Amino acid sequence: MPERVWHPISKLEFFIDHTRRWLADVQEHADTLEEARTEPHVLADSDVARIKRVYTEQAGDLTLFEEQAEKWGRLPDLSPSRRAKLKTLDEQLAGLRELNKKVLALAEELAKGTIDTVMAASDEELGLAALLGERP
Repeated sequence: MPERVWHPISKLEFFIDHTRRWLADVQEHADTLEEARTEPHVLADSDVARIKRVYTEQAGDLTLFEEQAEKWGRLPDLSPSRRAKLKTLDEQLAGLRELNKKVLALAEELAKGTIDTVMAASDEELGLAALLGERP
């Protein structure tokens, strides 16, 4: 495993900008998955598996960002301006962590109604689900 690279505090602005864009992208994906809740059959098992893989990996990346922010937070000579910026980064990372969990939970829910699941169900299962107002 490669050695961990720690970044100097001079990279704080980069981390804030990157995290802000990352947060917007994840929010967009979460919104799209929310919309798919009404029609989970538009997704295939492979789509859901890819979402789970990407967002599980993303959780690991978030941990690295959080650890970097914690390391910067322990610096004794941070200016008030940098402390405020670090607080912004911490808030963005917390938002990302919550959205990441939301996307993974949505993926779990959507996995139950993918086109593959529907196609694998018997006519009886589909009929019963329709009568009960459920999805297979």
